[in-house]
Amino acid sequence: MAVYVYNLGFSTTDAYGAAGEFEPYQSSQSVLNQSSAWLVYNVQGQLPPGVWDGLSALGALNAAQWNFVQGNTGMNIKTGDYVILRFFPAASNPACNLRATAVIGRGTSTAAPGTPSNSAPFMAGSQPRPVIDLDNSPGSNWPGPTGTDGAWTYCIGMIHGNPADYTFNVGASIFVTAQGPQQGTTMAYGQDPQMHVVTTMEGSAAA
Repeated sequence: MAVYVYNLGFSTTDAYGAAGEFEPYQSSQSVLNQSSAWLVYNVQGQLPPGVWDGLSALGALNAAQWNFVQGNTGMNIKTGDYVILRFFPAASNPACNLRATAVIGRGTSTAAPGTPSNSAPFMAGSQPRPVIDLDNSPGSNWPGPTGTDGAWTYCIGMIHGNPADYTFNVGASIFVTAQGPQQGTTMAYGQDPQMHVVTTMEGSAAA
């Protein structure tokens, strides 16, 4: 069992934000400030507070408990591992709300199954969850940061199922709430880091 964070920085003021892109990975960034990067929980035999096999909003992460794994390339994730999405403001952004969405599907490198097969490795009870939509309301009502670090951090569950390649389209919509020239502005970001589920062994949550 491992717990991974897909860490995404966004800016409302630079060229990446204007193009609808999260900030690119840069090796010079520190762990929780590394955008478009995968991190892994380094506390053995435990889950971070609030992480379980389902959706939940998490508090601020402790940078000392996370190690860099890799930048924005296809990621190998095992059945039984957990995935967290984290969106953080890069550089100096105005205050804003954020709505996060992820859409998961089988990648083109995985042969189509001969019989019906789960469309995603995350589950909602006994049903696969190919769409993860963490809010569906007007921008002024979208969630503020979930942690005191100003980031939006969400557990999205444990990996289930057989080895397969998946697309993992992660999107976030930003509504600027701060006073200033960008107040009321809505911006959108999207990225697909891909996900490779590589074993069939089920993991188990730590107590």
